Amino acid sequence: MQHKGDNASWVYVQNNLTFLFNSIFNLIQLQAKMFSPLRQVVLLAGVMACINAAVVRNSRGACPPFTSKPDFDYLQYAGVWFEIEKIPVNFEEGMTCIRAIYDEIAPNVISVLNTAVLADGNLTDIYGSAYQPYPETEPGHLIVSFNARAGGADYYVLDTDYVTYAAVYNCVSIGEFKVEYAWILARANSLSPEELTFARNVFIANGVDISTFEPTYQDSKCVYFP
Repeated sequence: MQHKGDNASWVYVQNNLTFLFNSIFNLIQLQAKMFSPLRQVVLLAGVMACINAAVVRNSRGACPPFTSKPDFDYLQYAGVWFEIEKIPVNFEEGMTCIRAIYDEIAPNVISVLNTAVLADGNLTDIYGSAYQPYPETEPGHLIVSFNARAGGADYYVLDTDYVTYAAVYNCVSIGEFKVEYAWILARANSLSPEELTFARNVFIANGVDISTFEPTYQDSKCVYFP
């Protein structure tokens, strides 16, 4: 298999999900003051249609009051993680054997390397970094960036035992809608039924609907880079 450089879709979408959503909606709110209620509905509908087509799942309702791991240790979290399940996202469409590698590069800062196999069999990867904005009060909250000029996206570790599984989530409210993404990660490329149920229950305990979770293809035939 050949290795391709940074995949354009990963770079674009993962640069800054939260910043993008909030910036667009704030702009719409300012413009909506100049229009009738009907026009405001049309503007909001247009924003949600764009998000639905290009990024992640959205639905009506408020984000759940989720909580990140209060005693999260990024040093124990470092290393290799395999993607097991997720809320489907278009920028991973057709990808298999998805993996993330984290390593400390400075205090409270880690490097991020995501790798995957594309639908055509080629390998793809993207490099970035993540830091803890509030290491003392909210250590499980990271901000991940793949392009410093674009800012970063929030990444909340709901829970992890560091050796088996990790539950990662974020949700952004946009008017009457919420936009959310979630990943179940594992140290190996599979989890036992009991381990998977335990990881799913972390999301359920945080009010997250797991009915749309989909498995990520992982098996012994996967080719990982590097």
